[in-house]
Amino acid sequence: MAGLDGWTAAERTHALWQLILEGMHSPDVGPTAMSRRRRALQAAFRLPDAEIHGPWGGSLTERFKQLRSVKTVFGDPTSTQPMEMAWKRGVRALARYLEDRFGELAAPADWGQYRPDPSDLHRFQDSRPEDWQSYFDELNGTDTVFRKPSKGAQPVFVDLFVTTVFMRRRAVYRRITERLVTAKADGVAYYTARGFAGKTPRLTYVPVRALWGCRAEFVEPRQAGRPPVTRLWFPAPLRKGEQAHFASEVIDENITEERYWIDVDIDHHGIAPGHLLYGGKVPVSGLTIRVRFDEGCLPEAVWWYAELNEIERYDPPPPEDRRYVDVVGNDVQHTFTHVACQPRESYGLAFKWPERR
Repeated sequence: MAGLDGWTAAERTHALWQLILEGMHSPDVGPTAMSRRRRALQAAFRLPDAEIHGPWGGSLTERFKQLRSVKTVFGDPTSTQPMEMAWKRGVRALARYLEDRFGELAAPADWGQYRPDPSDLHRFQDSRPEDWQSYFDELNGTDTVFRKPSKGAQPVFVDLFVTTVFMRRRAVYRRITERLVTAKADGVAYYTARGFAGKTPRLTYVPVRALWGCRAEFVEPRQAGRPPVTRLWFPAPLRKGEQAHFASEVIDENITEERYWIDVDIDHHGIAPGHLLYGGKVPVSGLTIRVRFDEGCLPEAVWWYAELNEIERYDPPPPEDRRYVDVVGNDVQHTFTHVACQPRESYGLAFKWPERR
């Protein structure tokens, strides 16, 4: 691999394996844990799968047979054909991803993020892929491999993110968000919240109000034409690994914009995969989005999306797709279970409104 002159064989192996894992979680290969292509690749590489009990089989065919038990992803197949097709598509997509990344990683400095600490390499001599996966889990501080955040990302990892949205007609009126975050550096004193209305490039600021566990500070933009933000200050600065639990609220009295989705942008180190408690309804980790629609103003359909561009969010999934979410009364709720929300991506609930008469 170009740019790795002077690296040991173990360091090269580490870099390539981490790049493969990164590719398996990319939007074009396998963006979520519910992706057939990602699950087939995990089986091929014998990576841990929470829904597979016991060790992986010795051949691809045996492992694809084991995937037949993952009905949430593959349905109830009578053969391994769905797994084989997912494997073929996944390999092609992963190969394209790696080819593109190799072209981008031309200089030695570009590979720095993939180079391990030398003190850790001795643990993985003659080791299995599962051991490498565990190592990357430790690097990320979670049981899921997260992409590297951007340079300007907020230095926190979000363990729990619950946002509750109240609609008026087809517009968002009120939004309450509760967060449990873990500091990824020493001295993390605040969380930056952004309350905007309208669409790019005509965004307007909507005040963010502190509810508990923090205090709000209005911050003027540094550049002309950009909206201000709100800093939610913690009671005391956090050291690396310390947590803060806090909540905020946004109310927009000037509600004129019709909304087609409720989104959450990941401008930090990511959000943990979701888990539910007490009857499968109360979230204890991950991202949960709740929406209460206005009386007599319900959408025809609601579905969740992960890592789609803005145009793709308008397109409803095919009928009977697993991404559809039921509206119960006036309410809808979705927790992104087994979906790790990656840095620099967007996740949300999208709506299809009835035609106006």
